Amino acid sequence: MLTTHFTSSSCRPTSSEHCFVSTSWIRVSTTMDSAHDETPLLNRQPAALGIIIVFLILAYVCGLARLYIRFCVVHRPGWDDVFLIVVLMTTALLSLATCIALINGLGKHFAGLGLIGMEAFIKTFYICNAAYCMATTFIKLALLSQYLTMFEFGSLSFRLTMIVAVVTAMWGLAYSTIAWFPCDPVSSQWILTQPATARWGFGSADLGVYRRTYVSHVATNMVLDVLVCVLPLSWAWRHAAQKRSIYGIVFLFVLGDIVVAIGVSRLVSIANTAAGTYPTLDPSWYGCVPAVLATVEVNLATVCASIPIVWPVTQRALSKIWVTREFEVISEPRDFRLKSTASSYDGDFSDRMPTASISSGPTRSTAVQATPSG
Repeated sequence: MLTTHFTSSSCRPTSSEHCFVSTSWIRVSTTMDSAHDETPLLNRQPAALGIIIVFLILAYVCGLARLYIRFCVVHRPGWDDVFLIVVLMTTALLSLATCIALINGLGKHFAGLGLIGMEAFIKTFYICNAAYCMATTFIKLALLSQYLTMFEFGSLSFRLTMIVAVVTAMWGLAYSTIAWFPCDPVSSQWILTQPATARWGFGSADLGVYRRTYVSHVATNMVLDVLVCVLPLSWAWRHAAQKRSIYGIVFLFVLGDIVVAIGVSRLVSIANTAAGTYPTLDPSWYGCVPAVLATVEVNLATVCASIPIVWPVTQRALSKIWVTREFEVISEPRDFRLKSTASSYDGDFSDRMPTASISSGPTRSTAVQATPSG
């Protein structure tokens, strides 16, 4: 949402107002030499749209799954869930506004947009920046409020988390305010021919103030990300009793480190281009990579905030589907020879049967004559 203080003869600024005329901006922009730069991957609309949509879907799947578990399964919602709902709304606004900004000229050279294209780009980019300031604030508050439920009340970790939460809330309030209200009236931010009575922060007419506002926000955001990532580290290692739990914690912190790395990349990009004003005045061209990375950062942070709630329930559900009990079948050969089986059974059977019943010849009746004795 870059503004300019170049004026023409048709618009003379007074001491009480700043006058912004796009015709002079176009004349200055035509002298830019960035038109010969190689197009970065994220400046290409198909690639940028694909990345934004994929990470937004991933964030919503994890975020809604977490909310379902908290509200419908365990029935224990908390303040961290309230903050996560706001995060999902602001990330959706950020992703949608970035997609519209890509259609309105983000990723293209500013000089070729024309007056209407410039105003359309600045308006959507204004929404992107304000939504990003809110999303980064609420995702940190969601994580910090979740930490407060883990730490023992009154412990050092609990007190440090409270301090970081208060600082984060004040930081987010300050930057979100100057992002949504960069000038008076606000519409002067994107209507280039409309004068503004005052400008500050992201809408400042002083390019030095404008650059420092962007760089300071990205730098402080990165520092807070590091603090949020480090705070639960000792607690997590103490409670990781099983090897599988250690792997999960390592994965979660690697994911958090990726979020921090994205913030560092945005800081480097914005600092190198002086928020889209150096070496040439081309905010729509230089601002595309940081804008796309901003959507990836907040969506990936939403995933990080949801995994600790979603994964344990998912793991228990999977254990009911997959077979977890094993048994071993052992077979031994048996000797079915007649000699071994008949020796005991048939011998016993023949002892109990009458002789006539087992003789092979015909039976004969035998007369026994008794003779008297003596």
